[in-house]
Amino acid sequence: MRSEIVEKAQDLYESGNIREAFRYYASCLWRGEEDDTELLQVWLSDQEIVSKAGEEAVCAFIAAILFTIDGCEEALRLHLWALCHAVFDSMTLCGDREDTSDRYVVECNLYRHEKKPEKALEVIQKGLERGGTTSRYTFAGLTYLDLEKEEEAERYIALGVVSDPKNASAYNDLGDYYFKKRRWQKAGECYNKVLEAGDYNDCGWAEPSRIFCCFMEDGEPYELERLALCAAADTGNDRGRELCRLAAFETLTPNVDYLDSSTESIINAVRSMRENGTGSGVVRCATTCQESPSSIAAVRLALEQISGESAAFELTAGKAQNPPLDETLDEEGIVLWKYPDINTPLPAVEKPSDYVSGLVGELAETDFNLKSWYEAAKQYAEKLSDGQWEELYGVMVYPPNQKSDRFYAEEWLFRVQFAAVCILARISLREIDRICKGQIDWPMIPAFTLAAWLAAQDASYKEWAEGILNMVQSRISQENYCFFEYAYICAAYLLPGKDEAYYTKLWQWRQSLREW
Repeated sequence: MRSEIVEKAQDLYESGNIREAFRYYASCLWRGEEDDTELLQVWLSDQEIVSKAGEEAVCAFIAAILFTIDGCEEALRLHLWALCHAVFDSMTLCGDREDTSDRYVVECNLYRHEKKPEKALEVIQKGLERGGTTSRYTFAGLTYLDLEKEEEAERYIALGVVSDPKNASAYNDLGDYYFKKRRWQKAGECYNKVLEAGDYNDCGWAEPSRIFCCFMEDGEPYELERLALCAAADTGNDRGRELCRLAAFETLTPNVDYLDSSTESIINAVRSMRENGTGSGVVRCATTCQESPSSIAAVRLALEQISGESAAFELTAGKAQNPPLDETLDEEGIVLWKYPDINTPLPAVEKPSDYVSGLVGELAETDFNLKSWYEAAKQYAEKLSDGQWEELYGVMVYPPNQKSDRFYAEEWLFRVQFAAVCILARISLREIDRICKGQIDWPMIPAFTLAAWLAAQDASYKEWAEGILNMVQSRISQENYCFFEYAYICAAYLLPGKDEAYYTKLWQWRQSLREW
């Protein structure tokens, strides 16, 4: 049975009040007051819809229902898109309009909703050949943004603002584009242009966004206060509340407040494989540079987890890492891996006993916080005899099985290594030095992070921790290993007693490594 809304909309249409029918039905769908899309198919299939309602009204109607169509099931969504294109194909004449009911703008936006930016660009360029309007300039800019052609996007969006100085809403979209790429200065500049235009509705998005960008540029605490005040001044501003939550997370320290995840290329590849539901027992991968041994081990474990069977992983790297991953700083450094070639690190340690492995696994399965893990590690260290604690290095290569399968394999390996380092540090801080002097691999990260964290808790550790971090910085490649470099920066930020310029530099360095 049809709802009252559908009945009223159809009555309006059949009585000749087509424009009113369009506005009423589209607004009910938009507000969620109606979810029956039957009339969309009926009306868009009407071959006389343009002559009945007029080209402008039809374009405005299609523009108003694009988001509704996005929410339809795939088969219906494709059908409705096809009907919209048929309507545009039937239009022989169209007017040039400044707003978003312009035929070329609406058809361009239709292709954008279909994720066909190349086709969208063709359409909007046809419109621009007829003449430049605010909406055509703006949507040309947004389409270039879809194509990630930043300079063209900025140029056309700027032309749109020149055409109508009070309509700078597209700069919010451009700002959001740079925001997602974590290019805070560029994003902030875009949001500022919206504020300069002074449109209240658009400013509600732009103002907290610009303040957040300022905070992300320099990490100044007063920017957080400004953001909180901005959100509090407009309790209905979801954007302000969202950015307050995001800012609170950004103030947390990776590997101290939460465990970070590897960003190495082969780890990202296996994550993509998992997300796409693909994977088999044999995977081959080529990289430009040598990968860390733990990342290779993690991929093998992850592939087994995904496929449910033993996996074969073949890696081909273009060149060895510099400094070499198989070398230690001196004879005291820990050796976990043998290297018959640059792509196939083999364990250089024995498998640990089930007892030692189980202790580490028990700590690794608990919710992470460095303070709580380090405190708990003391009890675990006391359960190990002199002949057992060296097995902790074996656990870093041969991780225990999870009891709950809470974590992906690549995350589990890092958790196990972090837990093992915490226990080792409770046995002797000399083990931190040995790990950081050892082969470049994941265990270095918990080692130098723990050193910096201890210095933050007790200044008497500061000189020792600075020596560790200086040694680590000289060893980590800043060309390929952003995962290690990022972790180093976060750890160095923990050191106490530095001047403001030191912390600002590290904050900005940290943000630059996360741009994408």
